[in-house]
Amino acid sequence: MKSIKLFVLLGLLLPALSSCDDSSSKDDSKNDSLYVKFTNESASLYTITTLETRNRGAVDSGDEPSSTWSDNILQGGQRLAPGESIFFTLKLPSGEWAEYRLGVDDGTGREVMLYDQPNYDGFRDLPITHWGSDERTVSVTITYDEVTRTISVTGWSDWSGIED
Repeated sequence: MKSIKLFVLLGLLLPALSSCDDSSSKDDSKNDSLYVKFTNESASLYTITTLETRNRGAVDSGDEPSSTWSDNILQGGQRLAPGESIFFTLKLPSGEWAEYRLGVDDGTGREVMLYDQPNYDGFRDLPITHWGSDERTVSVTITYDEVTRTISVTGWSDWSGIED
C-alpha cells in the first residue's frame, strides 16, 4: 500500500517538476552594450581628433543606418596619436554592427574629416561588430595616399575580445 501511495505521489509531482522554468538554461538577457578598445595603429601618420559611430543594425541586414552619427567619443580635446588607444562602451545589441568615421589633425593643427575630402578613396563603412564576445578590439591605420592626394584609412581590424 505504501508503494502505491509513493507511485501516486511521484506521479503527481513529476509533471509539476518538469514544468518548472529553469532560468539557468535560458539567456533572456541580450547584452546591448559592447566594450571597445580602439587603437590608432603605430603605423599611422596622423593623430585622430574625431571618432563618431552610428549603428547599422543586424550584421546580415541591408546597408541603411539604424541611427544617426554619435557625438565625438574623444571628449575635451582628447586625441589619439599613432600607437595610442581609448576604451569606451558602445550601445550596440549583440548580433549587430556599427560603423565609425574619423577626423584627423593634418599636421598643421587643422582637422580634416576623412570622408569629406575630394577624391577620398580609402576604406568606408568601417565596422565595429558585436558578436563572439561583449568586448572588441578595433584598430585603424591612417596614411597619405599619393595617388588621390588624400589622408586615407589604409588598414583596419575588428577582433572579438580585448587584445594587448
